[in-house]
Amino acid sequence: MATANDLPLEVGEINIRPQPRQEMFLEHPADIVIYGGSAGSGKTRALLMAPIRYLNVPGFKAVIFRKTYPLILMEGGIWDDSKNVYQPLRGEPVLGPPRWRWPNDVVISFRHLERNDDCYEYKSAQIAWIGWDQIEEMTEFQFFYMLSRNRSMCGVKPQVRASCNPDSESWLARFLAWWIDQ
Repeated sequence: MATANDLPLEVGEINIRPQPRQEMFLEHPADIVIYGGSAGSGKTRALLMAPIRYLNVPGFKAVIFRKTYPLILMEGGIWDDSKNVYQPLRGEPVLGPPRWRWPNDVVISFRHLERNDDCYEYKSAQIAWIGWDQIEEMTEFQFFYMLSRNRSMCGVKPQVRASCNPDSESWLARFLAWWIDQ
């Protein structure tokens, strides 16, 4: 299992070394890992760093979901932040839909799931690594449907990583209830 120490942490003048909480998220061996916290705690950056360890695996495919494309592409949003992480690693940005490509057929895509029916666009997809930015905004159906698409043809063990803000009314709060110490 790769660890945060395996990441290409410094490229040129860019330092993408994880903070201690991010490192815990990045190193955790579970199939599904959810990183919660308030705004500004580094959740999105950790989500962007997580698939870096697989950039040398030919054919590796990752998708990071957000509720809508405007939330992905907004000024200062996850797409802007991805430039700080993936450009120094020689990724090539592509729009429509937004994604990063590397010469060895590695792709990290950014997609939306606004409605439950949007999941059906992935009926035959095989996605080795699935990320969720603000998973509490998604539906339980979307999460579990896409979990069925979390499979790998490139040799990377399928993984799900997510960020969230606290929302005691969401399906996620019920899903995580038995892990949370009141």
